[in-house]
Amino acid sequence: MFYEPYEKRRGVRRERERERRGGCAPRALLFLVKLLFKLAILILILAVVAFALPPGLFNVEPETDLGIRAGLPDSHVNILVLGVDADRGNGQRSDTMMILSVGYRSLKLTSILRDTVVDIEGHGRGKINGAYAYGGAELAMRTVNETFGMNISKYVLVDYLTLARLVDAVGGVDLVITEAEMEQINANNSRYAGSTFIESELGYLPKMVTEYSVDGETPVHLDGLQALGFARIRKLDSDFMRTSRQRRVVQAALAALRAQIANPLVYVRLIDVLLNNVETNMNAVEIVSLGMKALVCGELEQLRLPVDGSYTDDGSNISIDAAANAEALRAFIYG
Repeated sequence: MFYEPYEKRRGVRRERERERRGGCAPRALLFLVKLLFKLAILILILAVVAFALPPGLFNVEPETDLGIRAGLPDSHVNILVLGVDADRGNGQRSDTMMILSVGYRSLKLTSILRDTVVDIEGHGRGKINGAYAYGGAELAMRTVNETFGMNISKYVLVDYLTLARLVDAVGGVDLVITEAEMEQINANNSRYAGSTFIESELGYLPKMVTEYSVDGETPVHLDGLQALGFARIRKLDSDFMRTSRQRRVVQAALAALRAQIANPLVYVRLIDVLLNNVETNMNAVEIVSLGMKALVCGELEQLRLPVDGSYTDDGSNISIDAAANAEALRAFIYG
């Protein structure tokens, strides 16, 4: 009787074992691909459903009195965006106040100058940025509503480093800057040089901007800290121009996001920033629905309050015609 040598039999067994292992890998890979495909389809369906939700669905009556004006159209959801310094809990004034108005096919951003003098419930006349210091986001919303006849019940609170994180999440922004603005960006960010806090929070220290838009048209690419330095320019001109720069950063960040609309890694980075650095009273459904609408809307339209011809400015306080500005704001948002 012929017997197969032991070494040969052992080689055959090893070959068969390799074949079995090789056969499992394609099956596992195919299963993973199918699973990811189904997950992608599910996410797409949920995104479409979220986008389809009407904006007016989120204009609900709040539990607290926010001085909401009744009877405004449901075509937009108005969100108060508050920007503060890194320490949010020390009764500080809001450094930035904006109204983000999101509709199905329109996205509008309104800056409110912080030196605008208004009535603040329980605190008399004062600068509008003091409302947050006196009563947090709720009093800030109420003050804006009562001054400008609005229906704001949603807010977003961010600190200055969150702006840098958001800009970095979309890969930086392209902005047209002057030589004077370049110098002010570097002056602002020189304060962060060597900061262990900044480095631990963002993972890098500021880099100097070395070019500007010589022709007044060619944009310069800025990272998060550089864009923050641009948005915080104070000494170059006025708060009117400062708020304009802030809106330009938002517009540039939105353009950068839209340019990468099919890149899932961008959304992963953005979600991480939003979950860990943004305070809001909006739930996940509202954020996704309004975020989808903002992403596919047309050009970001901008306004500044007070509007031209409706105020006097003594260099420290801005006195306004509240009725004229309320009318201008509602006309801007609702058309």
